[in-house]
Amino acid sequence: MTGGLNRSILAGRLTADPVVRYTQNELAVTHFCLAINRNGNDNAEFINCTAWGGLAKVCGEYLKKGRLVAVEGRLQIRSYKNKKGQKRSSTEVVVDNMQMLDSKFYKAASKANPKEEDLIEI
Repeated sequence: MTGGLNRSILAGRLTADPVVRYTQNELAVTHFCLAINRNGNDNAEFINCTAWGGLAKVCGEYLKKGRLVAVEGRLQIRSYKNKKGQKRSSTEVVVDNMQMLDSKFYKAASKANPKEEDLIEI
């Protein structure tokens, strides 16, 4: 088999405020978790998400606990051993694209990043 397709598109609410951290090479990375309700039930799936670089900084600045957000990215599954030597795995979405779905946050971000046509030439 050649090639493949690995895309995930999710919409849910943040379970906590994201925090921006930096690698040793000063690359921004932000982790956050989305709660996604199942078909109107009270049951939810909790999906870990990771954003890198400039998108990580935007996520850290504008996303807050409880806000509705859509993300698009690739699913990544990692294996590791915990401190006791037991094999564990971690699943997350590595985010390529993010859209704020709460209207007041969308408006706040738009004001912080005005459109080119909104700028006045002097």
